[in-house]
Amino acid sequence: MADYTVNIDLEDVKRGDKWVGIPSIGPVLINSAQPEATLARIRMHFIHAASGAVFKLDSDSTAERDGPITISNATTWAALVPPVQSFLPVAGDWTWDMEFYATGDSNPLTLYKG
Repeated sequence: MADYTVNIDLEDVKRGDKWVGIPSIGPVLINSAQPEATLARIRMHFIHAASGAVFKLDSDSTAERDGPITISNATTWAALVPPVQSFLPVAGDWTWDMEFYATGDSNPLTLYKG
């Protein structure tokens, strides 16, 4: 099966620096069309390659998270990640992915990674 997840390289960040976030995500198209269901949640995890430490960003305010994601338009699946003051607590190589949850779906679509 082909990997439909888009690979995006985020800019390097120095440990202890404020991360500028992502000012614009979306609108998302799936198979060249706007998704029929509205967007309910976005989850973004950074995983440290050596230690397995996880840094969690989430649009669900009740989730265990290190920072928020803001859904700006649930219909077009548009969002943003505000700046994060205390970002990635361990120096080294990190990978990340971003999962999108449609309203009514319990399983996500992992649309971006890096």
